[in-house]
Formats: sequence, structure tokens, C-alpha cells
Amino acid sequence: MFDEANPPRILYVDDEPFVLNAFRRIVRLSGFDPITVSSPEEALAWLEQNPDGVEVVCSDYRMPGMTGLELLGAVQRLAPGAHRILITAHHDFEVAVDAFQVGIYRLIPKPWKRELLIGTLTEAVQSVRLARENERLNRLVAQHAADLAELNNTLDQKVAQRTEQVIGSLVTCLDYRDEETMAHSKRVSLFTRAIAEHMGLPEPELTDIEWGAMLHDVGKIGVPDRILLKPGRLTPEEWVIMRRHASIGFHMIGKIDFLANAARLVGDHHERWDGTGYPKAKLGEDIYLGARIFAVADTFDAITSDRPYRRAQSDDAARAEIQRVSGTQLDPRCVDAFLSIDESHWALIREEARAWAAAQTATGDAEPLNKSEYLVAV
Repeated sequence: MFDEANPPRILYVDDEPFVLNAFRRIVRLSGFDPITVSSPEEALAWLEQNPDGVEVVCSDYRMPGMTGLELLGAVQRLAPGAHRILITAHHDFEVAVDAFQVGIYRLIPKPWKRELLIGTLTEAVQSVRLARENERLNRLVAQHAADLAELNNTLDQKVAQRTEQVIGSLVTCLDYRDEETMAHSKRVSLFTRAIAEHMGLPEPELTDIEWGAMLHDVGKIGVPDRILLKPGRLTPEEWVIMRRHASIGFHMIGKIDFLANAARLVGDHHERWDGTGYPKAKLGEDIYLGARIFAVADTFDAITSDRPYRRAQSDDAARAEIQRVSGTQLDPRCVDAFLSIDESHWALIREEARAWAAAQTATGDAEPLNKSEYLVAV
């Protein structure tokens, strides 16, 4: 379930020795690294020395000297990145209310059942690791932003060059995990810009929209490989995680000043005109205009590109399908602009995107792994 070289560390506090022994035995067999202590004071002392040492802290409710709620409240100050779980045999309403008021992640009844315990711990660990990975990515992107801000104090031309490099690098990073991303991202960004130009949008809005389209899937960097690279259908639970990529991408680049508007497209790129999209089910013009334009371009690219489950369809077939979903999935004004563009323009864009993607992978010693190679490699 978890990497043996990096097992999740769980701190469990209970004043009953036989419960500690049972917990330690059960969770260790499930791939966790348990740390068990018999008093709140001992737990707090350990956390003061190891504030980043655990991913989950579990505590019994009734213990001498300090309740589990009091302990977990103190844990929040010492180890804010860890999820906290309260284990109690006292199911009164006040305990539940108090627990969630102090931000407890879950309540588990005692005596606990193995399936519920392991399932809750697994979910908590995955949530913590995803949050920590997002924080790491935010720091990485923030560092890129700081570098770009320094360049901005010298020459605007260098800023523009570095901006292109950062965007290309982010897309390249994703391409190493999800094949065809690079060519697709460039292609759909040019499609999107062409429609936006035809609608009469001015600069710098055109560039913001083009960058947002280029980076629309950057949030997939934060999606676990077991989901992103899964060859079969995703489960409903996996879809919940996969759909977070729009929000992850928005938060990744939204703090970078020059990508703030591009981030709006990234955050809204799976919203639908009729309000049935995600992550916020926005309706109509509440959706960022760039994202509405992108939705038309992305639909066109998806239909006219090869997929593992079907061959690419013709531009005419794509135009017919886009016209069919105008007013439901897609903004009718954006569809009308798309349909009024000469069809020969799309072939020129495809060739430009193909040449750009080839140039990106030809400049290094190693080319991106495709999905099957990656799975074998790991």
C-alpha cells in the first residue's frame, strides 16, 4: 500500500498497554510505522522534539490528567501538518461537537474495527501527503516567480524569455508523467488563442488566455501516479482525487503575479456552460471567459486526436459535435466564433504545435517516457 522505504508514521496515545500493543501490531502489518506512548505528556514531549515526525496523531479520549481532545488541541500547535484522530468509546453528542470544533480529522469508535481503523489511517495519510506535496510544489513555483521578478528589474525581454521557459518546463514536467501532454497543451493553447483573437479580445488578455490554456493540466502534477497513470477506469473515489487537479493547478500558479489571469482559466477549465462542470459547478458567464473559449478548443482537439479507446475523428465531425453541445456544455458565443474560422487555420496550428513539441524533447539527452515505459521503470 505504501512505499516500504517511506512508511507513514503514526503516533498513538492510550493509557492501556494491551490496546497499544494491539494497535502497534495491526497497523505495522498494514505498512505503517507506529509510535505508541502511554500518556499525553509523553506524546507532547516527543512531538516537541519531532514536529514533522508524524503524519497522523491518534489519541484515546479518556486518559489521566488530560483528555484526548485537550491533547489533540496541543498537537495542532506542535505539529500543524499532521491529521488528528480521536478514538473514544463515549459517543455522546458533546464529544463529537467539541472534536470537530477543534478541527479533529475523524472520530473512531472504541473498540475499533481493523477495517475502519486502517481505512481511516490510509485516507488521512494520503490527505496529508497530498497537502505536503502541494506545499512543496507551491514553494517550487514561488521560487520560479522570485527568479522572474528579479529578472524583471533588468530587462523586460529577459522576463518574457524566462516566462516561456517556465511554462515550457512545467508542461515538460507533466509530460514526463502523462504522455502526449506537451503537444496537446501547445496545440490547444494555439487553438484557444485563435478563437480569442477572432472574438476581438485585446492584449494582454490574449496572452493570459494562451498561457492558461498551455498550463491547463499543470495541476495533474499533484495527482498520485496510481491514479494519473491507471490504465483502466477510475473508481468514484479516484475521480474525486483526479478532479482536484483544476484546483491544484489554480493554487500552484495563482500566486504568481503574471500568471494570475492564466490561473483563472486553469481553475475553470472543467466548468460547463450549463453548470454541470467542476470543481465549483459555475454557470454561464460566471465561468472565466478564457476558460469558456478553451472548452471549445479542448473539445475540438479531443475529438480530432487519437485516444487509446478510439481513433481521431475528422474536423467536420468535431465541428458538428461542438455545434450540438452549444448552449449546454459550451458557450454559444465562443462556438460561433470557432465555427467562423477557416478550417485551413487548424492544420497550420497542428503543424506549429508538432514542431514546437519536437524541439522541446530534442534539446536534452533524455526524452520523456511514455506511459508503458514509465510503469515498467518504476
